[in-house]
Amino acid sequence: MNVIQHKLAQWPGETSVSVRNLTVSYGSHVALDRLSIDVARGLFLVLLGPSGCGKSTLLNAIAGLIDAHAGEIWISGRDVTYAEPKDRGIGMVFQSYALYPRMTVAQNMGFGLKISGMPKPEVARRVRQAAELLRLEKLLSRLPAELSGGQRQRVAIGRALVRHVDVFLFDEPLSNLDAQLRADLRLEIKRLHLALGNTMIYVTHDQVEAMTLADKIAIMKDGVIQQTGSPTEVYNRPVNRFVASFLGSPSMSFLAGRLTSWEGRLAARLGNCLLPLDGYSFGRSDARGDIEVTVGIRPEHVRLGEFMPAVCRDAGMAPLRGEVTLVEPMGAETIIWTELGGQPLAIRASADATLRVGDQIEFAPDVRRVSLFDATSGERL
Repeated sequence: MNVIQHKLAQWPGETSVSVRNLTVSYGSHVALDRLSIDVARGLFLVLLGPSGCGKSTLLNAIAGLIDAHAGEIWISGRDVTYAEPKDRGIGMVFQSYALYPRMTVAQNMGFGLKISGMPKPEVARRVRQAAELLRLEKLLSRLPAELSGGQRQRVAIGRALVRHVDVFLFDEPLSNLDAQLRADLRLEIKRLHLALGNTMIYVTHDQVEAMTLADKIAIMKDGVIQQTGSPTEVYNRPVNRFVASFLGSPSMSFLAGRLTSWEGRLAARLGNCLLPLDGYSFGRSDARGDIEVTVGIRPEHVRLGEFMPAVCRDAGMAPLRGEVTLVEPMGAETIIWTELGGQPLAIRASADATLRVGDQIEFAPDVRRVSLFDATSGERL
């Protein structure tokens, strides 16, 4: 049993959504096991993780589309655990646009309000307001077949906006769009949150979406939240190897090493070289020498053409050297791949780097920015 409680209390304001000891099962499979998380009012929270990690299950349980087998769900101070989706005060945007093909944009956006019995003038007013926010004013009379994919998804968002609710839920709304449309609509959603200030919970497996949209990210694996924090926090100080590997493109390189003591100082031994750890901030007070570790290094934290710190030379050890195994031009930058002790290492270089496969290089990681993980548990040291 995993009892996970993540409080996002550092964000100002009262709690908007509270999930308490939530359990969801499919037959004998437990998708969420006593999971708890509080989301502050006005927060943009992204649930991030691989397929099958439980992020969509959590979102659908909050929306009332999946029954909770145990636990409670509170929205805006009300216990909605057994409330119908329409009574929860939420607006939801799905991966599929699910627009009515024979209705205009305006009719699609206002249909839910119409069937609820809202007066026509109020429906029209809300549709106009949402259309202005989403820049759909000139498209209100069109049919879905006359719209691009990005426009259709904006209509789907507008259909949620007209409800004037406190909490919006997004279930991978950009996954059906091409790369350029995803980038454009990310900006639209970010601007929308800044304009409205509503609580938004957003599910994705795309780390770029998570990093660019979120105030806070909750990274999930096997139905358990591994870490919550700002994009900067989870990227720079991942709590375990899974979180470290899931964020970053290319992802963090992991090198087998050994934590050792050298002249009274802690250092990580990589091949023939020692990385002095004077500038490393240990998260655990019981860190000690002579244990197997995994050294995590992000591509942007490696400097090309530099020798290792003086401690290596003082110990009579060679600097880190390698052969270029692959070059990936990315436009604004170039990713250089090499190996250290037979383990791949990515280095982020400038766009005008002239290295080729087979070139010999020297490099040095920024010791203050590396991550050390226990080789057995994968937890951050």
